[in-house]
Amino acid sequence: MILAYLKIILAIFLVWPRGYVLIYLIDRSKSMSFGFKFFGGWLLGLAGFTLDLFATNVFSGLSFGPLLFIASSITQIFGFGLMIFLFERRIPWPNPKKLKPFLIRQFNGFLVWPAWQKIALGLLILSVLIRAAASFWQITNIPTYDFDAWNNWNLRAKVIYTEKTIPLAAGDTFRLGGGISSYPLNDSLFKVWLAAAAGGFEDRYINLASLFYYLILLAVFYFSLPPQINRGLKLLAAYLLSSLPLVYFHSQVPYADLLFSIFLFLSVASLFYYLAGRGNSFYYFSGIALAFSIWTKNEGLSIILPLMIITTVTLLILKKVQLKHFLLSWFFAALTIAPWLFFRTINNLYFLSGDSSTFNLVFNSQFIVEIISSIFLRSHFNFLWLLVFMVMILNFKGIWSEFSRRYLLITLAALFLFYNVVILFTDKALDLSALARINLQLAPLGVLFLTFFFQDFFAKIKGS
Repeated sequence: MILAYLKIILAIFLVWPRGYVLIYLIDRSKSMSFGFKFFGGWLLGLAGFTLDLFATNVFSGLSFGPLLFIASSITQIFGFGLMIFLFERRIPWPNPKKLKPFLIRQFNGFLVWPAWQKIALGLLILSVLIRAAASFWQITNIPTYDFDAWNNWNLRAKVIYTEKTIPLAAGDTFRLGGGISSYPLNDSLFKVWLAAAAGGFEDRYINLASLFYYLILLAVFYFSLPPQINRGLKLLAAYLLSSLPLVYFHSQVPYADLLFSIFLFLSVASLFYYLAGRGNSFYYFSGIALAFSIWTKNEGLSIILPLMIITTVTLLILKKVQLKHFLLSWFFAALTIAPWLFFRTINNLYFLSGDSSTFNLVFNSQFIVEIISSIFLRSHFNFLWLLVFMVMILNFKGIWSEFSRRYLLITLAALFLFYNVVILFTDKALDLSALARINLQLAPLGVLFLTFFFQDFFAKIKGS
């Protein structure tokens, strides 16, 4: 068993190098922190790896096996490395000699932290470790049962792992792994990889993907915050995000909402950081994160893509972005997601969740109390949305005075309203099963919004 877990750890690490090289390539303005590139690169490596697996298997017929796994994990490293060489006339090879000085600098930097910040960091790490241990116990001792069995994301992974290929026959019950055939395969193919590494498909192994998503989300969120944010506030914000009940719950269940929420956060937050003056790298990164959100859940294609098109075109009209950056960002985003969009198009896959993209406009008045209760009263989010909307209303003038904050406010409000309007005014979610999960996807953005508000709030108190 221990050997299987060590193999899984190695498998997770093997998707990282190509992602780090890609994010290093994106960061032309050198405005991203090492921590953000390290953990953000892990996500890019994961999504790029699974997309390569999909494209190679579907378009060449090569079955899943050691050759395909190894090729998919290393091939693009050389291509990205060549592009970096063209830009910088050097290749960023790992230099072991730099590791010790780097660690010494980090340690010396930690020593000068105020005592209360050291204690806060220790408490944050301890709380996350306790939650991670509890999730690990849950994953390893309680198998998936009676959990939306046909649409369960593990079903698709198990079918693909067993067949050693992605079933493509139009009449096959298990087409694309079974369940709803229009679902993207990012999460499922990553689980195929973990099962291959472990030597068998067992829930106690492949459900560790959810715990990995949880930890990566916290790391990416923390290291995305700019240096001007007080370190204590960063730690508090990371703790708030880690403690949201639904975020923690999804660290142990076989769904892709947590993974999707990270790409959604990276796409919106990166554009926010660009508008706040942190460099063009964040603008390009926003487009790549958008592409991988489309590869993760249908909401990426049906909701996030239209929103980002409207947003970026508006920024172009307002001259907040240059035309060349606009075109390059969309070109690389389209190039990244092209295999999946091409496959969807030629196979007429639906772009909404479910096996149909048709819907009727209705008014589900009986859901109003349920929506309000779920979002604001039943502790799914520990008063997150109540606090977010109080800040929006009471500090509207202050937020509106800065363009980047205005963008974040409008985007967060638009996503929140659209997500919940789908439930209230259409027949696409009559069982309310998606109500909590869709608001989970927005939780990191909600915490980000509050983080910048409280940074300004405490700065005003300190200055008065």
